[in-house]
Amino acid sequence: MVIGFYRLASLTSVTLLSSGVLLHKSQYLDPSDFGVVRIGRAVITTAAISIDYLTHLRHVPGGPEKYEDIKSQVHMRSAQRLLDLCCANRGTFIKVGQHLGALEYLLPPEYTRTLSVLHSQAPVTPLIDVLQVVKEELGEKSSHLFLHFDETPLGAASLAQVHRAVLRDGRTVAVKVQHPKVQSQSKKDIFLMEILLRVVKVVFPQFEFMWLVDEAKKNLPLELNFLNEGHNAERMATMVRAFPFLRIPKIHWDLSTEKVLVMEYVEGGQVNNKDYMEKNKIDVNQVSQALGKLYSEMIFVHGFVHCDPHPGNVLVRKNLETNSPEIILLDHGLYQVLTESFRLDYCHLWQALIDVNMEGIRKYSQRLGAGELYPLFACVLTARSWNSVNRGIKQNSVTKEEALEIRNNAATYLPQISQLLSQVPRQMLLLLKTNDLLRGIETTLQTSASSSSFLSMSRCCVRAISRYHKEHAVSVWSYAHISISESFYLGQLYLYELFLRVRSSRVGRWLHHILDWVSMHQHC
Repeated sequence: MVIGFYRLASLTSVTLLSSGVLLHKSQYLDPSDFGVVRIGRAVITTAAISIDYLTHLRHVPGGPEKYEDIKSQVHMRSAQRLLDLCCANRGTFIKVGQHLGALEYLLPPEYTRTLSVLHSQAPVTPLIDVLQVVKEELGEKSSHLFLHFDETPLGAASLAQVHRAVLRDGRTVAVKVQHPKVQSQSKKDIFLMEILLRVVKVVFPQFEFMWLVDEAKKNLPLELNFLNEGHNAERMATMVRAFPFLRIPKIHWDLSTEKVLVMEYVEGGQVNNKDYMEKNKIDVNQVSQALGKLYSEMIFVHGFVHCDPHPGNVLVRKNLETNSPEIILLDHGLYQVLTESFRLDYCHLWQALIDVNMEGIRKYSQRLGAGELYPLFACVLTARSWNSVNRGIKQNSVTKEEALEIRNNAATYLPQISQLLSQVPRQMLLLLKTNDLLRGIETTLQTSASSSSFLSMSRCCVRAISRYHKEHAVSVWSYAHISISESFYLGQLYLYELFLRVRSSRVGRWLHHILDWVSMHQHC
């Protein structure tokens, strides 16, 4: 233990020195926003967490129960330290902390519960600094551009905050303004995280989180360019224009730059606000089904996926004309574009999971990089136990016992899960994050995955696979055969959905009771 302590202390000292030298040579060092205090916070927090694990989880007396109790305490202290670091260093640290808070299949609950608050507790930039960014980006004072600009933001996130404002022509808009310095700090923050994670991996060889840094390197520059976000929003609005329940705010391009995005203002309640939905008589099941339908279309059919559906980015309201829920999708900075081969393999895998085709599960999991860890991959993807995967994930909802088993397994199989995440395609990582965020919404609304959601997924998978085969058909007959097969499968799904609706209706329940009564008397 003493050797481990000195080993960690030496590595920490070397890290501080090498970080300073490398940052100076690379012109990373900027005393105004990246001084010794900022680096020191990250290094001290990393060292404190590592030492806590090294000193308290070796040679624990008292048996397994005592060990689990102490381990939970270490997890809790470490998660709180990490939360404090994210809040102090802000920007990229909060963004990565939010990602970690969504990894329920990977991290112990002490971490996910603690870090999940980062979605609603991001720091706020003072109005004077916000207006200065607006002036620098748009070339005019805000008073020349807006009749009114709300002092209190509608919401604050890791990279930006949004204010309600009124244009000179009277239209109400939402103004998204990037936090000052966050762009200049992001590369330096990622560089520092990479160094610290490499040090931690030396001390704990089974620690596999370098993929998190790789993802941040790739995605942060895209998220920090608000023009990219505007183009994503318009592409998504065009792509799913057939969905009457979806609303995406329109962009005001004449008032938008890389750091300021002005868009149509649309009101609604957060998707996890059950009180708001009850007050406005919004059916939570319809909301959950609409989200499932929307994301199935994105993932399986189009391969263009909004990857940040946390509650602050998904609003709901009641459409008074149709009397149905309307979903407002915000923050289009982070999208994953799926390659055709990946998307089709992913379609086949979900079809296999829904149909309980174990050979298909093995085949397509391995094609997606899972190797011999394919059972674990299926469990991570579905958030179900391997027994449930074998029985059929659409047969039964998650029980409390199964949920507890999944959480315990997340801690038990952490090295294997880390290995799995390091070997699957990078595209998979954002999909897993998206799945976790959507499941979090389902959990809050208490609408676990239903038969209708699996039907939506199946329908989209059939359409996507058929479209691919039709595009590569070698003859008119081949094209016609594929179209007929597609219509047949979609017809089957429609009839099954109709059957489920009838069975759940009052008449269906009445017939079910009569059949049960007849069956009982026949046996008598």
